Amino acid sequence: MKFQPDFTTDPPVSDDFISSPSVIKILSGALDAIAGRGVTRLSMSDIIEASGVSRGTMYRYFSNKEDVLAAVAEYVCTGFEEGIQDAAQDVDDPIECFRQVMLFYSQYTNEHSPDRVFEVEPRFHLAFFRSRFDRYKIAVSSALEPVFKFVEIKLGKPVNAEAFVEALVRLQLSTLLVPADENWTKLWNGSADNLEKWVLDFAHQTA
Repeated sequence: MKFQPDFTTDPPVSDDFISSPSVIKILSGALDAIAGRGVTRLSMSDIIEASGVSRGTMYRYFSNKEDVLAAVAEYVCTGFEEGIQDAAQDVDDPIECFRQVMLFYSQYTNEHSPDRVFEVEPRFHLAFFRSRFDRYKIAVSSALEPVFKFVEIKLGKPVNAEAFVEALVRLQLSTLLVPADENWTKLWNGSADNLEKWVLDFAHQTA
């Protein structure tokens, strides 16, 4: 029977625990090991070897593979939540805010989805993203709040921010199935300029 991760019942993982240098080293190594071997064949020894920590250090923090995988899921998700907020923080111009959020999102997806990792272990990734999908949407929505306010002021009417955010998250997740090529990356990274042009053109037409 194949190993089926159940991220809906993960034990809580504290921020202090996740931020420990030794734990980060273990979790980073675990991600590399998952990409190489998949979750089913993954062993604690594989994680130890990939992370470069001692066996004693590993078992000081984790009792078994399931605990490591639960922490990996939280590590990736928390890193996204914190990173996207940092990307938008202290950016006064709403269009530049949108640009920085989009650039971060694309970069983070690429860095945490190394070559073949989805093909090697699709079950793990599907379980992870389905359990964290709402958290991803909340993080993106919060980071883009100034952008939606800007658009609504320019258009003079409310926009469906929830639908827009859901579309963004689903679009980015699709690159796990069909990797982003140069044209898609250019389109994604240039979306801020396209949004600004569309909003200003529309506002001018209705003025």
